[in-house]
Amino acid sequence: MSKIHYYDRVRLRSLNAIESSEDDDLFIQIVYPHEANAVAGRISADAPVGRAALHRKEGDTITFKAQGQRMAMQIISIEKHALTA
Repeated sequence: MSKIHYYDRVRLRSLNAIESSEDDDLFIQIVYPHEANAVAGRISADAPVGRAALHRKEGDTITFKAQGQRMAMQIISIEKHALTA
């Protein structure tokens, strides 16, 4: 199984919600801090969720603190970034 690297698109599902479904999944792309744009789903590798997810693999559970709360999410899928020459 491959690990999450910069520019990969990651699908996360909350483990905090009583009933979490794929409709509630979070899609993020982990980027370098100067490229971050939360509205576009581009999350800095320095952000709590970015730090927790980077170098993890599909099926892993990550935990991080956001807005004063401890969050737990499962990595549902990873879409690898296509390298361009």
